[in-house]
Order: sequence, then structure tokens, then C-alpha cells
Amino acid sequence: MESFNTEMEKKSIPIFFIVGRPRSGTTLLRTLFDAHPHVLVPPECQFIVNLYPKYRKVRNWTPKKLKIFYRELNKQWLFELWPLEKEHLLDSLMKCEGENDFSTICKAVYQEYQSVFEHENILALGDKNPGYTIYTEKLLKIFPDAKFIHIIRDYRDNFISIRNVDFELPFISLTTAKWKIFVKRFRKVAERHPGTHIEIRYEDLAADPEKQFEGLCRFLKLPYSSIPFGFYKKGEQARKMYPEEILKKYQSSLFKKISTDKIGLWKDQLNKIEIKSGDATAGKYAELCGYERKYLRPSIWIRLRILPGQCFASLLSMATKLIDTFPYRLRIAILIKAPWVMGRIYLSIFNRKKLKEVSLAAKKNPH
Repeated sequence: MESFNTEMEKKSIPIFFIVGRPRSGTTLLRTLFDAHPHVLVPPECQFIVNLYPKYRKVRNWTPKKLKIFYRELNKQWLFELWPLEKEHLLDSLMKCEGENDFSTICKAVYQEYQSVFEHENILALGDKNPGYTIYTEKLLKIFPDAKFIHIIRDYRDNFISIRNVDFELPFISLTTAKWKIFVKRFRKVAERHPGTHIEIRYEDLAADPEKQFEGLCRFLKLPYSSIPFGFYKKGEQARKMYPEEILKKYQSSLFKKISTDKIGLWKDQLNKIEIKSGDATAGKYAELCGYERKYLRPSIWIRLRILPGQCFASLLSMATKLIDTFPYRLRIAILIKAPWVMGRIYLSIFNRKKLKEVSLAAKKNPH
């Protein structure tokens, strides 16, 4: 664990965010930067956006307020997976008593993360959260000097990867519609804040990782290092820090050398209808992101077939904006359960056979 020498260092140290759709390479990027000797990037946890509404106006942090923040922080989803010493975290937060803003308190939390990689002279903090893709403008209000890296992946390969885990309902029109929403939102904010956002493709990172990583280091004004590319050597240490079932199910290839093995899987693993549906849903954004559609002129039947998934994605997007105004616990409960409830309603109307398959899979793999 690297400590900052002064309170001023804690306030001034820059922060950047790694965003993108789940299963697009965000974890690979996070691992590379966490393996950089001058960067700390903790595991995923959206505590910044979740706790900001309550603490955004706090300027004078009393011991009582800091203890309440500490308790609420520990209740955040996924925070229990952070490798750190809870008592030391509380001590560090208590040192923030007095005049401080919310961003400084958050940086104090990041400082406590205990990485499996060796670090010295921390020059930047990183945060990897796919869900933050739609919150980059809000994050800029909290961290005015923050920078954002958006990694995108072929929407067809992304669908396959999502289908292999239990992140979302397994419909290519839905996952691709979300993919497009994320791209549009990120690029819209990037236009309003030039110089703060950058976008890379997973395929380019996998094919030439050194070149892509060097470019990202320049963007973040960090010294380039080749040390991160030995990240896979820390696999055994990482397995001791995280639950085995999580590593096995969601990050089975995390500590393997970077390769192009996961590129173009859709050509063999998707059927013709799925490819047509994905291409039709992505539309022109496929080419705008550097991907070639196999089918350019969708039939009326395909357009009708993808409509429910597109509408569902748009509905979720609008609902998220509304739900963001709700208290944290209620918001999380809704976001976790609502997509599955609505998805089952959709299946009961349009695809009862698929509903039986999903229900059977849920019984075999309860969470």
C-alpha cells in the first residue's frame, strides 16, 4: 500500500476512469494499469456515484460524519471484495476531519487499496466501472480534472461473452442496443469536454497491447512502463485475494497472457438470425466504431424481431435516470431485480420456449 506524504498530495493526485460495456476488456485495462508501478486501480465498486447525492454538499467533515460515511461505504455492493485493512481505512478517513470535499474523501478510500502488484510513487488513481459510462459528466463535476478511457468491443463478440455469464438477459438486440446507447452517451459528453475522453477498441488492444497502452499512458500523462505486461505472473496471489467462484465464473482468463483468441468468435458461435439481429440493431454505429456488418439491409421481419430488445434497452435507460433520484438501497434493489422481471414478462409474451430455458438455467445456477 502506497501512502501519500501530505494532504495536498491526496487532493491533487489525478484520477481517471475506465468505462465501457461489461465483457468488453475493462478488467484487462484495469489490470494493466494496476500493474503499472505508479498507478493504483482498485476493483469495481460504484460508491462514488451512489454516495455522491448524500455527501456532495458536505464541506466540513466531522468525526461523526466520517464514521457514517465509513459505515455506508462498507455496505456498498462489491466493496467487500476490496483487499484492504478496514481499521486502517477508518483511521485514514478520520484524518480527513475538517475542510474537505467529497472527491478528497473518495481518494482517501482509494489509497487504502492493497494491490497484488508492487508500487512506488503513485502518480494517478484509476477506477474501473462499466456502469460509469453513462455518468462521465457527473463524475467531471466531482473530479473536474478527471479523464476517461472508453473501451469498446465488437457488439457480436460482446454478446457472446455476456451470454456466457449471468450479467444480462441473453438477447442480442438488447445487449447491442445497450452497446449503442453507451457509445452515443460517451461520445456526446466527449464532444462537450474535449481532451478528457478517449476511446479504444478491445481488438486493437489485444492485437498490439504495447502500442495501445503507450498511447493511453500519454493521454494520462504517465510514464510508459512495460512492467504491466507481466501481470499474469501474479495469478496465484490474486486467487488468494478473491473468492474462487468469482474468478472462475467471471474472470477465468484474467491472469493469462493477452491474446487475440477472443476476437471474431461470433463468426462461428452465432446463427444467421442472431448476426442479422445484431447488425440491424447496431446500424451505422457498427462502422462508426470500426466494425463491419455482415448484413446491411435488414428485412421487415428482422426489424420487428429486434424491436422489443431496442425498446427494452431504451426503457431501462430512461428508468435509470429516474431511479438515480431514489435512495441508494431502493435504487440498487430495483436495478438488480427490474431487468429480470421485465425480461421474464417479455419472454412470457414473445418467447415462452426461451423463458423455460432461462428459468431452468436459473434453478441450476442460483445466486
